[in-house]
Amino acid sequence: MTMAKYWRFLPLLAVGLTAYANNTPDDDKEVNRKNVIRLVMKRINNEHYAPKALDDQFSRIIWKKYLQALDANKNTLLQSDVDALRKYETLIDDELANPSLEYFNAIYSLSMQRLRELQEIYRTILAQPMNFKVKETIQPDRSNAVYPADEAARREVWRKSLKYQVLKKMLEIQQKDKSKSDAVAEKEARKSVLMSTDGLFKSLLSNTASDDRFSAYMNTITLEMDPHTNYMAPVDASLRESMMTHRYYGLGLELTSKEGDVVIKRVMPGGTAAQSGLLQAEDHILSLSDETGAMIDITGMSIVEVSKMIRGENNSALKLLVRKSTGVEKEVTVKRGEIKEDGNAAKSAVIIAGARKIGYIQLSEFYLDQTRTDGARCAIDVAAEVEKLKQQEVNGIIVDLRGNPGGSLDQVVAMTGLFVKTGPVVLEKDRTRIGSYPIQNGDKPLYEGPLAVMVDEGSASASEIFSAAIQDYRRGIIVGSPSSYGKGTMQATYPMGKLGDAAKGIPDVSYGSLALTIRKFYRINGHTTQLNGVTPDVIFPSRRAYAKIKERDNESALVADTIEKAYYIPYPDEAALKKVAVAAQDRINRDSAFNVVKRDVEWLRAHDAPVYSLEKNTFKQQLSEIQLYNDAIDKAVKLPADKQLTIKGTSIKEATPDNLAKYQEWMNSYTKDRYLAGTVDILTDMIGK
Repeated sequence: MTMAKYWRFLPLLAVGLTAYANNTPDDDKEVNRKNVIRLVMKRINNEHYAPKALDDQFSRIIWKKYLQALDANKNTLLQSDVDALRKYETLIDDELANPSLEYFNAIYSLSMQRLRELQEIYRTILAQPMNFKVKETIQPDRSNAVYPADEAARREVWRKSLKYQVLKKMLEIQQKDKSKSDAVAEKEARKSVLMSTDGLFKSLLSNTASDDRFSAYMNTITLEMDPHTNYMAPVDASLRESMMTHRYYGLGLELTSKEGDVVIKRVMPGGTAAQSGLLQAEDHILSLSDETGAMIDITGMSIVEVSKMIRGENNSALKLLVRKSTGVEKEVTVKRGEIKEDGNAAKSAVIIAGARKIGYIQLSEFYLDQTRTDGARCAIDVAAEVEKLKQQEVNGIIVDLRGNPGGSLDQVVAMTGLFVKTGPVVLEKDRTRIGSYPIQNGDKPLYEGPLAVMVDEGSASASEIFSAAIQDYRRGIIVGSPSSYGKGTMQATYPMGKLGDAAKGIPDVSYGSLALTIRKFYRINGHTTQLNGVTPDVIFPSRRAYAKIKERDNESALVADTIEKAYYIPYPDEAALKKVAVAAQDRINRDSAFNVVKRDVEWLRAHDAPVYSLEKNTFKQQLSEIQLYNDAIDKAVKLPADKQLTIKGTSIKEATPDNLAKYQEWMNSYTKDRYLAGTVDILTDMIGK
């Protein structure tokens, strides 16, 4: 059920592999990669919940998607290259069944040749001043464009792309220093873009390029099975293990790769990125500052390389250029800090709403520390926060699961039992059986008062199990975005390799790890959260409602289906809850601020793939218009000074000055939250005037 962290680790797979004597390093690499293919495909075929058939259709998909992974913006390979590679279009399934690297080696060799050619091209273009008075346009997103017909067409693609980058940088320079002329700013911008492009190509042509491309190739294959089955090379697995200890200096970001882009999968609680509020899940990272402060374009870099750039000295500043889900590009600066395990711990506070006191619990993930018998368990921590709120005599409780990506199945079952008397929480199905996870609290929930649960597009997996159970039992009201993420699957992680013999001096060999989807989950009513997510009882307009960031936006996602529902007894308050929900929805629909969000998000959706002018004044007007809509949304979702929430703290563990300051900062971050204020109003209606 694990979304990212709580995968089940199994012993190393011992396999009999042929010994190769007197091989060159390249020969050894070839053998190792074939072993990786063999082991990955064996695991998938034997244990994946629904492995796809290895046939010509699968081959065509992998052929196309790996081209996209290597050349997402169609500015490197020529149409003739694609035509030459087409002979492999229906052969990849055969290469996977009988491990072969012919297609991988062919496309790797060709792409490296083209990259070396492009070095001279971009340097020549950036050596000359650019004219921003010429009326021409560019659509930066070339994912739906055709490949360049020849070298001249490719050069033109790069000329416009570099001109677009220089124009953006030029305006940024002039915004910071309005005294700089166009000529001075243009020269500085070209120098900056040259440095970042040089950094990008240094990475693309580095000594690790072959390994990076092979990992991308394997993930093209595994992710076609479903969006959560992925391969991690030994270095990636090692980095992930290091990150999961949460003891390093960085920003606290979990990254993923989408069509060649590095994308923030999750902003980890407790990290400086989360504290800053400047970065969100699904932001595309475009550039990072290096040790000198120069911005480096990270397009094409592996997640390992990007992660290394993000990590650094404590309290050092890192600049990031990101593209938001709205399409706006924004440069932000965040200081690095130590990522600590307790940053994701459940927290509570009391919101004063007139004569009412509303308990507020925020949970960032369903954590479970399996390394220690006394390790952290979110259900125990949430229970402790509920007890604190009961001591404060709150009139109702809000559980905030916005952005919560999931976690431990055991913990979500236990946590549901804090609020629901008895019965099943979730159903599961693997290849052979259907099972159920019941509440085990002896029919004595810890809290039985008014309850609301907040979700958004980032609420996934365990968050969806909890909110679906609360909804199906009619135990409380679910509030949030039009739907949650829609992940109804469970993964297990299998380290792959072969065991050596220490006595004989033969080392263990690691081929990395494979996260594999092995089960699906279902609501107790028989429906699934897979693709569908959880639809709240009360829906708020969301700035990410149309962003393609949910499970259903992945072409390879497993299908949604139904099974026989479980036996369970809903609470008898359905009519009262429905009355509150209808009144709340009407109030939200009439709210002027929420209508601004709805209106402006619709506009941004209609302009999510803009064609930009490369004439300075027109381009500046286009950016200003887009920014105007985003600024309006930012303003609308924040409460004005006279409407801000009054939030008071409960007790916290280890009340050191530093911890108290962070706790106060956490409470302050929610005082302007219009969505939270709207949920307080809903809970107040549930309580009664």
